[in-house]
Amino acid sequence: MSSSTSTKDLYNGIEFPTWIELENLNPQELYLIQKYLLPDLKTVEAGTNGGRILLEMQEMGFTDLAGFDFVPALIDRAIERDRSRSIDFQVGDAIALAYATNSFDQIVYLQQIVCIMDNTQARLRALQEAYRILKPGGTGLFSFLSFDSRHSQFIYASYLKYLTTIRKLRGDNRSMQELPWLKLGGKFNPNALFDRPPYIYWYRHTEICDLVRSVGFEIVAIGSDPQIEADRLVTSDRELATRDLAGMLYVVVKK
Repeated sequence: MSSSTSTKDLYNGIEFPTWIELENLNPQELYLIQKYLLPDLKTVEAGTNGGRILLEMQEMGFTDLAGFDFVPALIDRAIERDRSRSIDFQVGDAIALAYATNSFDQIVYLQQIVCIMDNTQARLRALQEAYRILKPGGTGLFSFLSFDSRHSQFIYASYLKYLTTIRKLRGDNRSMQELPWLKLGGKFNPNALFDRPPYIYWYRHTEICDLVRSVGFEIVAIGSDPQIEADRLVTSDRELATRDLAGMLYVVVKK
């Protein structure tokens, strides 16, 4: 994998078969959608891939749905899977969306789409665009790869120490939150042992809170898998710091 390989290249290539036929919601997605979204409001999903989440939401009674992805073949497959032909699937780039300002009552960013952006500027721009297309008073659901959660696990903490050593030896000042993909195409990626691209960004929870607030969002609820399982999401990063974190970090916002 060359250092110039972009996220779009990955999803057009080796990652394509992994994402195109996925089905069903995971428990965390189901919880957030049922608890925070309303089925009769206009909703868009970012990075829809083969339409997995939107098709499940359709089965749950959501009626005004749209979704975008930057890989045309994924959108083609999503359209094929929507037998009702009622979901507005479009090719679109999260950092430069064609939707008008204040287009949607609800936005769904639950497939870690921000984390896969190629650089800091693109990640910020994606959040700014998410804010722009959401109506005032609207609700957004986000998921982020959690660096705090991963760092707390022994096997991953050891891997991070290993990467730190490699980067020091070769004079690489890359952030330790920018990590090689451990899996590609559903299989272990051996290049991760040599700290080779592609990379993906893992957020600290304080960084996530600062970032979503910086674009204008208000945090309604935040937490990881244990907080969702206990139905006890918190409302601030200070409160979250006192909780055990595991898995993804989920953020519910209002505009």
